[in-house]
This record gives sequence, structure tokens and C-alpha cells, in this order.
Amino acid sequence: MNKAKMRLWLMLGLTFLVLASWFILNIIHFKSLSSTRGFSSLPRPIGREPVLVTTIGQGIDGLLVSEYFRDLHAFTAFRQKADVDDLQGIATLVLVIGTEFTTEQEVYKQFQEELSREQRLIAKAKELQIPIVLVCLRNYPNQNRYDRALFTNALLASDYVLLVGNRSMDKLVNGYYGYYTRVLRFRDLKVPLNSILR
Repeated sequence: MNKAKMRLWLMLGLTFLVLASWFILNIIHFKSLSSTRGFSSLPRPIGREPVLVTTIGQGIDGLLVSEYFRDLHAFTAFRQKADVDDLQGIATLVLVIGTEFTTEQEVYKQFQEELSREQRLIAKAKELQIPIVLVCLRNYPNQNRYDRALFTNALLASDYVLLVGNRSMDKLVNGYYGYYTRVLRFRDLKVPLNSILR
């Protein structure tokens, strides 16, 4: 075999190895997502600006998400306790779950108020045909029963779900057949958040 043929076979072999390695790495990277119907980001945008971000549960989690939207130059409003009147002129609603109730004695009352506000927002958004994005930044072990209840209440009504944490977070989306993304770190949110609008 002459040198030219040997070089050709060597190049073909190297090309095959590179492509095979790339394919295997992609399978490993996306294995947890594909096995749970997850996606690294949306295949096409589901929302438009302006975006309204609110925390369901009185925590600061929604403020963090709204800052990321602003970093992406998205026209975004943050309302800690947004209600149906705040949906006027809004094109995308982002509900961020995160409970920070004030005193132990009033916790259940505050939870009921937040649950009721969440239900009102969902009903009005559906009426106005505003897409709903549900976000949870807290890893599964750091959530309390109120976080989980508020998340579950909004899950089936949501057009897209975005989770931050390890594989234990996938328990939250059992029975949900829409698009969802789970990222490991908060800083990885920008790609899926951007995919909502662009």
C-alpha cells in the first residue's frame, strides 16, 4: 500500500474516531435529559416580551430570575406579589417557586394566600393566552412541602418548566408531558431562559 493510501486510511480512521467520540459524549451528556423527556433548551420560542416574573411563596427566587432576563436584554417586569391586574400588556408569565414565610404561626395562612394568588394568575393567563413558565431554583432536598405543593399546583398548566439541581429534581415533573429543562447550576439558566423568547 503506498503512502497516499495509508494517509487516506489514517485520516478516515481519525475522522471516524472523532465522530464516534463526539456521539458518545453527547449520549452521556444528554442521557438524563432524554430518559426523562427533558430538553437542554426549547426547540422554538414559546413566549414574547414583555415578561412578568413573580415569586410564588414570597421568596427572592423570582428576583434572581428577572435579573437573568435583564442580562439577556429582555423587557422584564418583576412583581414580588403580582396578581391578575399585573398581567395587563404582558406576553409571558414566569412563576418562580420559593417560599419564605415570615412567622411559624401564620405559615399555613400565608401558604393558602400564595396558592390562591397562583391559581388566579394561572386562570387569567390561560384566559389571555399568555404562556406560563414554571421555575424552581431550589434543589429537591432544600424544598419544603409548601414549595412542592405550589410547584405541583402549577405544573400541568405550565407551557415550559425549568429546574435547577441534580437528578432528584426530576421527581417534580412526574406526569408532566410538556417541555422541561433541568440544569445543574444557576449560572446555566441563561440558555434555556433565552430559548423562551428567541
